[in-house]
Amino acid sequence: MFLTLLVQLTIGGMSIGCIYALVALGFHIIYKGTGAINFAQGEQVMLSGFIALTFGVILALPLPLVFLLTLISGIVCGWIYERVAIRKILNAGHLSVILVSVAVAIILENGGALIWGKEEQPFPGFSGETALKILGAGINPQSFWVIGLTLIVVVALHLFFTRTNLGTSIQAAASNPTAARLVGISPEKVVNRCFIIASALAACAGITGAPITLVGGPLGTLLALKGFAAAVVGGLKSSLGVVLGGLLLGLLEFYVAFYISQGYRDAISFSVLIFALLFRPQGLFARGD
Repeated sequence: MFLTLLVQLTIGGMSIGCIYALVALGFHIIYKGTGAINFAQGEQVMLSGFIALTFGVILALPLPLVFLLTLISGIVCGWIYERVAIRKILNAGHLSVILVSVAVAIILENGGALIWGKEEQPFPGFSGETALKILGAGINPQSFWVIGLTLIVVVALHLFFTRTNLGTSIQAAASNPTAARLVGISPEKVVNRCFIIASALAACAGITGAPITLVGGPLGTLLALKGFAAAVVGGLKSSLGVVLGGLLLGLLEFYVAFYISQGYRDAISFSVLIFALLFRPQGLFARGD
């Protein structure tokens, strides 16, 4: 009985934690590229969920095509977001970028409600709705899609930033824009690529997380807050740290919801955030990668 419960809570917590981790990675990448926080990251996840809902449920396209179209839509939205809303105010300071991201979040939230409605909407699981039995525990099969995709994304990002010219140029421009410009790296292009990557991450979180979190409603704001909490708790400057922060929050939420009360599930994230800001503002897992 104890082992069954342990498996069910741990896998459930890891699945929601992986969604937070994908959102937190978006915060991390934008922060590395601009030094500012993109508070529209959660709403971009929500928008990707709506796009996936349109392609997959309304138009009834096959899942691989839905995933590809949602990912392409996310990339295009990220490019437009940076070119239209960010580029002209980038030199005005970090506060300007933050305020613009809040404005974009509000636009996306209200635009999504206007087009798709205010109510949460279900999205079918990739492998159906029948629970998988593992050591007696009933596990949502979508959990393994989310965990697997997050693992692939983390490995792909690591290889991208350490093994490709574009990835190393992004890191160089983020750490020293002046020196990067002297060797021919454009910080403006780097920022654009950062927004594209962050939007692609939002698309991945939006489509794989939709069967678990549903689509629409207060999802965008909630994911933005949880993702930001995960990023700060793990260490906003550390890619591995923000992933671990997301997993930690997901596991804490599930265990607190079961052993204490479902009503404290959201409160735990912000309690951990406050604790981290007070006692370890650099992040619990930050190692300065």
